[in-house]
Amino acid sequence: MNITKKLLIAGAGAGILLAGGGVAYAAVAAPVAPKVSVEQAIDIAKKQVPGAWVRGVDHDDDGTWEVELVKGATEHDITLDAATGKVRSNKSGTADDD
Repeated sequence: MNITKKLLIAGAGAGILLAGGGVAYAAVAAPVAPKVSVEQAIDIAKKQVPGAWVRGVDHDDDGTWEVELVKGATEHDITLDAATGKVRSNKSGTADDD
């Protein structure tokens, strides 16, 4: 009987640890909602390339907005920090025909 109690207690303890670990993992793995909205990200990007039109916008799990703009025959890929709105990169090249 003593062994059974020890096994039950050990099993319950392991279950609690596993459940708590799952919650901790979920809290770490869950994507954080951006503080900068998609509209704000587009406005910030369009200020970098006045007169451009937006081809696409994507929010990445690394906490960035990626805004793809086209002006004439040039495509601009602008990466913004989703928490601050700060421009991380502004790359340009020949626009692809999609």
